[in-house]
Amino acid sequence: MSSSIRPSFPRQDPPPADSPAVQTIITTLNMQAHGEGGYFSETDRDPFLVPSPFPHTAASAGKVGPDLLSAQRPGFDPAVRNASTSIYYLLTPGSPQGFFHRNRGRTVHTLHRGRGRYVTIHADEPGHRVETFVVGQDIAKGERLQWIVEGGKFKASFLLPDVDGNGEETGKSEGLLISETVIPGFEYFDHDFLVKKSLVELVGEDKAKELEWLVHN
Repeated sequence: MSSSIRPSFPRQDPPPADSPAVQTIITTLNMQAHGEGGYFSETDRDPFLVPSPFPHTAASAGKVGPDLLSAQRPGFDPAVRNASTSIYYLLTPGSPQGFFHRNRGRTVHTLHRGRGRYVTIHADEPGHRVETFVVGQDIAKGERLQWIVEGGKFKASFLLPDVDGNGEETGKSEGLLISETVIPGFEYFDHDFLVKKSLVELVGEDKAKELEWLVHN
């Protein structure tokens, strides 16, 4: 397990105020706080409906509430899904991490600005492999501009510092802004958070201690 899986911008209570530049992104893109952490705004919901490929049971059963997830959309029909949905998603120094969660649908991520680290637990694979990688502009160093998380895999993310013209970390960030497209379209019905007990069962006690700060509490 990489020693880099620790927060660059630890959560604070109360959270620090974000810079005017970050606040401009939130306002201009009409973003709101996300239950996973960070901010989001839905930009597209394909009107084409497809039969749901998932069981007619809520992945998030028992975890839906005002402190975690929004209510289901008005008129939601669990028998069908929109073909795809897209959102903007933003991490900021004031809300610097996205907690471990999984979707039933496949998610395509595209970077717009900033840097961050993703941690994925392949819960559907033998051994529950843990993968981590940096998203950013320096592709020569292996940073990713686009990445895909298949359905059924737990993922978390956290903010990393921006870099200067010499490629050195500045210690500051103007936010990590990405797009996410979920196929078939996202529904809270298909979403659940990872809890600490399940984290231990997946990765063992030692690794769980390293990763537990990325679990919603």
